[in-house]
Amino acid sequence: MTSLRPSLLASLALLTACGARTPFYERPTDASASLDASNVRDVLDASDVSDVLDASDVRDVPDVSDVSDVSDVLDVSDVPDVSDVPDGSDVSTCTEGLPCTEGIAPCVLGRTRCAAGRSVCVEAGNELPGTTCAGGVCDGRGTCRRGDQRSCPMPSENGCGVVFLTGGTFTLGSARGYRASPAQPSITVSAFTLDAYEVTVARFRRFWEAGHPAPAGNAVTYASGSVTLPGPVTEPTATPGTSDNCNWSDPARTFHPVNCVDWSTAQAFCAWDGGRLPTEAEWEFAARQAPGAGLAANRTFPWGEDVPTDGCDRAQWNRCMGASGASTRVVGTFAASAGLFDLAGNVWEWTGDLFALYSDTTCWGGRARTDPRCGTNASGYPAIRGGSWFSVDRLLLQGAARDDAYRPENHSALVGFRCARPR
Repeated sequence: MTSLRPSLLASLALLTACGARTPFYERPTDASASLDASNVRDVLDASDVSDVLDASDVRDVPDVSDVSDVSDVLDVSDVPDVSDVPDGSDVSTCTEGLPCTEGIAPCVLGRTRCAAGRSVCVEAGNELPGTTCAGGVCDGRGTCRRGDQRSCPMPSENGCGVVFLTGGTFTLGSARGYRASPAQPSITVSAFTLDAYEVTVARFRRFWEAGHPAPAGNAVTYASGSVTLPGPVTEPTATPGTSDNCNWSDPARTFHPVNCVDWSTAQAFCAWDGGRLPTEAEWEFAARQAPGAGLAANRTFPWGEDVPTDGCDRAQWNRCMGASGASTRVVGTFAASAGLFDLAGNVWEWTGDLFALYSDTTCWGGRARTDPRCGTNASGYPAIRGGSWFSVDRLLLQGAARDDAYRPENHSALVGFRCARPR
């Protein structure tokens, strides 16, 4: 194989390659809208709500007006062309995009020239994790891989697929995030995968029809140790006395997120599917740090800094009309951020942590931690992330926002989940 590396191409490859672990840093962002914590409401039924949202939880963040803009964008017109491809008499015998050497998947940027039946690399750099490639998605390390989801016998089904995340060190929380202060510096997460979509009714039904088994020993393993599930596996139906907006029993909602699932059942599904619920740190890393085109680290919302409109242009929230008679929308209705869909809105998502204030020194307390998971609190309530279709305050859609509004045994129509897997 002939490898041609002009200096400009080498620079471009270095700028765009994302296979190596990248440390992330806290960078304040401009508050582009006035967010009033006094208007925070996300209540479907009084029995679902564990506490009153307090304006003291909301902090103002300093505005940064002098963030420099990147104006010099590399243009392919500036890249020298390769005119002397060896043996170029029959370029039609090779398909552009084939790997340059056997066993290497085509997760590369740039162009491939074909000659005499072999591929010739002109430039190569790893695609961002989550980029679609033949047979699966790029893992950020130059390999095309299929996500290991037992619930997805047809990987092309809507709601199937994972994003491979290389991990990194970042600041968890935000001064202006709902219940997300004080921010926690030097939090490290190891490489992991996260479901690209919230778990759908279709995927959950396969688990149910397979006998909906509890994990071995009724426990789920994290880097910090095993977690014993507090309850049995139960069907996703509404908690008595609450409104029934559950998607489970309606065949028209097959590709909506499954909701009305309690915390133990969500963990059991993920274990059966090959993983577990994500930790808060993993979930926030994906929502605020995962690299993607046009996405900055420490972004406010999963898609960046643009504030979502009341008309639901970016997420299913603010009690906008749903689809198929539901309050939710089909997963993936809105644009992806770093290959991930619906990290804001649609349904809140269970995490593997029990909720603790960031001032709590047992779980947080402002010191460096690797692959943390909070396993103890006074209430026993798990942490939830992402906001829901019922949320009417934009604060709840921010990537750092967190809450503990539901007991682990609660079957709320506002709560669903997605699964993570260590790599």
